[in-house]
Amino acid sequence: MRPEADPAARRPLVVGYYGMENVGDNAFCLVTDWASRTYWGSERPVFAAPPMVDLPAESTGMNPRWYRSRSVSDRMGWVLNKAMLLSGSSMLVFGGGSVFRDMGPLSEKRLFSLFSRFSGHPMAAVGVSVGPFLSASAERRLLEVLRRINFIGVRDQASAELLRRAGHPGRLVAAGDLAGLLPEALGERLGQRYERAQGTRARLGVTLLGVDYEAAAPQARRREDALIDGVSELVRREPVDVTVFVFNTHPVHGDERVSGRLRRALDGRCDVRVVTARDGVRACWEEMKRCNLGLHMRMHGAVFAYLADVPFALVPYQQKCDDFLDEIGQPESRRLARVPEDSVEVTKVLAGMLTDQAAPRLAREEFAERARWNFTRAPWALPGSVPS
Repeated sequence: MRPEADPAARRPLVVGYYGMENVGDNAFCLVTDWASRTYWGSERPVFAAPPMVDLPAESTGMNPRWYRSRSVSDRMGWVLNKAMLLSGSSMLVFGGGSVFRDMGPLSEKRLFSLFSRFSGHPMAAVGVSVGPFLSASAERRLLEVLRRINFIGVRDQASAELLRRAGHPGRLVAAGDLAGLLPEALGERLGQRYERAQGTRARLGVTLLGVDYEAAAPQARRREDALIDGVSELVRREPVDVTVFVFNTHPVHGDERVSGRLRRALDGRCDVRVVTARDGVRACWEEMKRCNLGLHMRMHGAVFAYLADVPFALVPYQQKCDDFLDEIGQPESRRLARVPEDSVEVTKVLAGMLTDQAAPRLAREEFAERARWNFTRAPWALPGSVPS
């Protein structure tokens, strides 16, 4: 008989940067839904997110209308909707991503902290990064909230060190990115081999970044030109087809403009497929497994490729990308600069993947195990919930 779940874990409310039409964040929801049920015995995890393709309707609790704008009325609806979800929860979980970089004086994180304090319900954070903070005031506010979180599983060593230096009083685990559990959450066997389409043409998977708020416009444009021209030259030189993954379809923050530019550059030169966040996490994963190599700016495009055992290059536009590449031991031959000098560098790295056998040092099974620690090392983990 399965052990009874800790009361705190029965109805977790999971919050994050959800509702932004982002495949990576939606993958966090899918994984947390599966893992909280599997390792915590959760009965009904609910996500503070609008409806999404990969989860049943009852698992998402936010009304899509609150995502239309940043108007006062929509913002009030957003807050009241989350307050209602909190009232029916047994605990609050920050589920994945870079959710602890910035915090204003009226942030919802303050609401979550107050709710935990007065209700006695615990808070947790799984698969998160902490910092780099965007300001001294954000650092002060975030550290105050973080001190109230009972359990934190971080996805990189830099976050763990920051919290140790800050004297975090709760349980802290240097774990891994939640997406490491995606294949298992989708019902696949850990570390299985994926069959690629056989033939004379390879398939390149590409994710691009539509908006980089930390790069100057000329720098971002130069990088965009280098990547698109580098892919175009590869297609000219080698028998390669392309799948364009639009991992973010948000009308303001998303990738559709730059992805459309790549698609037009390749028009008539090779077979081009397109899969987007609107198709869902599972659809993007299934298409990623069909690729033979990858070029990614979206970090979770690279994570998906790594998990699918697809050779890839990741443009490290933020520190989290470098942290991921260092963690898995990405071969130097597949490293690109934050802003590639020109398209020649991009084409050279991609062409090299067609022939060399270099591979990341970290086994996918180990990456998955670190992701699992976000759940199995929590205080409310079920006894014996870890697979042998």
